[in-house]
Parts: sequence; C-alpha cells; structure tokens
Amino acid sequence: MSRLLKVLMFFGAISALYGQNSANSLVQLDETVKTLGVEVNRRLLTEQARQVGIGQWTYRDMIPPLGDYWHAQLMEELINITGRSYQIVQGPQTGVEWTLSGEIIEVGATIRVYTRFIRTSDNSIMAILHSDFQRDEYFIDLLSAVSLGGDSSSSSVRDAYEPDSRDNALSVTIGSGEDAPYINRTLHNSEDEDFFLLVPDRDGVLTMETRGDIDTVMEFYEAGTRSQIAEDDDGGDENNAHIRQTVRGGTRYIAKVRGYGSTTGTYGFHAYLVDQVQFRPDEFEDDNEFAVARDISIGTVQEHNFHSGGDVDWVKFRVSRGRYTIRTRGVRSSRLDTYIELYDSDYNSIDEDDDGGEDLDSRLSVQLQAGTYYLKVECLNDEPDQSYTIRVDAE
Repeated sequence: MSRLLKVLMFFGAISALYGQNSANSLVQLDETVKTLGVEVNRRLLTEQARQVGIGQWTYRDMIPPLGDYWHAQLMEELINITGRSYQIVQGPQTGVEWTLSGEIIEVGATIRVYTRFIRTSDNSIMAILHSDFQRDEYFIDLLSAVSLGGDSSSSSVRDAYEPDSRDNALSVTIGSGEDAPYINRTLHNSEDEDFFLLVPDRDGVLTMETRGDIDTVMEFYEAGTRSQIAEDDDGGDENNAHIRQTVRGGTRYIAKVRGYGSTTGTYGFHAYLVDQVQFRPDEFEDDNEFAVARDISIGTVQEHNFHSGGDVDWVKFRVSRGRYTIRTRGVRSSRLDTYIELYDSDYNSIDEDDDGGEDLDSRLSVQLQAGTYYLKVECLNDEPDQSYTIRVDAE
C-alpha cells in the first residue's frame, strides 16, 4: 500500500460544532484537545515512536493565542497520559522522529484546527486530524493579538517560527539574486529578536535585507566563534536594514534582526549570494581626474566599472543650450549606489545627486548653456559587484 494511500485512509476528523454559549467554550475546547490527545497517543504507540516534538499551530503565518493554548494543552495531555513509551520535547529538536504541528483556518462560520503528524526523517505528512469550532466571539478573541499570558508588552501575534534563538536559528535558503523570496517575520514585543542561520555554498558576497514599514536593526555574526562581523540600522530602503558582506563557503553565519528601540510589527527578510567580482580597469582608464576626463557623446551609453576601492571616473561632454538628463545605473541590478557631481569647464561644481533615479541610481535634470561640462562618478558601495552605465540625453 502506498504511503499516500495510508495518509488518505488515516485522514480523520474530530468534529464538534459548538453553539454560541461562550461560557462553556473553554470546557468544550479542553474536551476536544483531550480527545485529540487519546488519538495522537494511539497513533504514536502504533508507530513505536521514541521522541516526539510539539511544534506550533499557526493562523495566517502567525501564532495566535488559540495556537499557543492548543500547543500547551496537547503537550499536557500527552505528558500525563498513562502507558506512554515516548519522550515529549517542545519544538522540533535534533533527534526527534515525529513532530506534531498544525494550522488554524476559517471556513465560513467554522474555525478548523488541523493537527499533522510529520516524520522528520523525510518531512513527510503521515496523518492529519482536524477539529472544528463554531466561529463565535470566544474563538474570535483567541485568534486575535491578545496574549493569553497577559504579556502587556506584546503588540503583535508571534510568527510561526517562534521560538527561535542563536542556538535554534531559522535556517534560510540563500537566493542567487535580488528576487530571492522574503521570509515574513514578526517582532511581537520590544524584547523579541529573530535569528537566521545562513550557510553559503561557496565563497562570495552575501546580501541580507529587511523590508517593511518598521525600523529594523540587523547584526551579522560568525556562528562558530559568535564574533560580530557587521551591524546596520537604516542601510536599506526607508528604515530597513541592509548588510553586504564577503563570506566563505561552508561557514555558518547568524543574522539577528531586532527592532530599533521599542519597535514591533511585521517585516520580511531575505538573503542572496553573488560571486565576488574582480574588475580589471575598463577601456576608459585612466580617467580618475578632471584633466583626463573621457569624451561621451549625447545620446550614447558608456559602460564603466570601479576596479578599485578608490576609483572614480570622469567624463566630459559638449552641449548646445537646453535641458539635459544625466543618468548612471548598475548594469546587473539597482543595488549599485552611484554618486555623481557635475562641473563646468572651469571646475566649478554645478549640481550633484545620489539617489535621484530609480532605487540607488543617480539622475540629474539640468538646464545648461552651450559649452563643455564634466561629470565625476563615484561609488558608495564598499565592494561594487557590477559595472555601471553613464548616459547624457537632451530632453
């Protein structure tokens, strides 16, 4: 018999649709979890389980009070049950054969709590149970952000990856570019810190970013020595954190994200790795000074690079009277942070720009008299990983 067929045959339901009498709802909830505990124990004994981890019950990628309560009550039922031959541990730990976890969803007027048996050796779902409750005020409150423990500092529901710590960090799949998917996390109170484990498969440049509307701070560590490598507060967009660091393949690293001050709320985290680029001087070198600026024609594109840490590039162009747009941008992505400054032929600074274009691109729109002008281009990235283009257009 196939594993899938066994799962389907075992798929059961512990259904109890209760009425609107919320005074009895807690008793009914406890009775349902007790019945669930008996069935879970029977299944674990049949599988001859030795170590079982109790995970989390999530609702919309968060852990609501109902999930917390379900977790605690089911653990209590299993610990106190007679004839138990297996050890119960909280959360998915190393060496655990089975993990119990689940999900809470709303189906019309019903709140359904799924409980899944997951074999940790291959992460396969071996059985699923569900328990149903009528969607009354009592259960609506249990899906809210109000903590059952009365934690007055809590302003958000804990996310599905809690609890995490430096020693129990969330393992992150490192992407290959800026489109790497984000992991949604929540800083549920002012003391919450989220930990991410990153193990690059090769040497390269690792970028870690947060996104969202809250002010995040990121710290970066080597996991083995626990030595801090970098820290950032507002290096990303708005108040988000951004760290870009050269890393070694196979080395374990930890990124820690916390809120600035007492900041709480939701945010996203992702990481991606690119090869470290070693640039040779481009065809326009040596163009590091005003006196050796290279010509660029209006309407054409030149591709340059910053081949060393202190490299700057100068170009010059001739115009008739009118308005002109000057742009610099990264060839591979928008993460190259260029800075431009415009000069007249007497070396007087006319205008400058950092991020006037899209993202970190530089852009100037200026009214110029007929003559020759000079543009100085610098890079604000510590380690540029791509070349860039310069373009001057008549508007």
